[in-house]
Amino acid sequence: MTAFTRFLGEKAERYIELRQSLGYSFSKQAGTLRAFVRYVERAQFDAPATQTMALDFVLSFGGAANSRTTRHGVLRRFYEYLAVYDTQTETWSVESFPDPGRFRRRGSSASQSWRRSSTHVRAFRQASLSGGGRWLR
Repeated sequence: MTAFTRFLGEKAERYIELRQSLGYSFSKQAGTLRAFVRYVERAQFDAPATQTMALDFVLSFGGAANSRTTRHGVLRRFYEYLAVYDTQTETWSVESFPDPGRFRRRGSSASQSWRRSSTHVRAFRQASLSGGGRWLR
């Protein structure tokens, strides 16, 4: 076990304890974090914690896109916590993942649907502003 893996494991356990002390159930998320630490250990990754490392872990699982999205969210929040203790940890921004369909294995219907809906929302908002405060269709 490398020093980075030990550090990551300790911080994951502290993060799990923190979330549980705040009243969160956090059992499935704890399993995800522990699996991530095991993944880092097996792959023999070294510091710092990167987005690529986390995405490789998230995409290494099969299953539904929702499961991968949930894992991604758990790791994103953990990385925010981890960045307090290791300033080299990559924090994630919205620009890093502009396509919500990124975690889908087949097809792009969800991302196309998202793009269509966001276009409609934008047009809807512009129309509402031009109508003197009334919502227009």
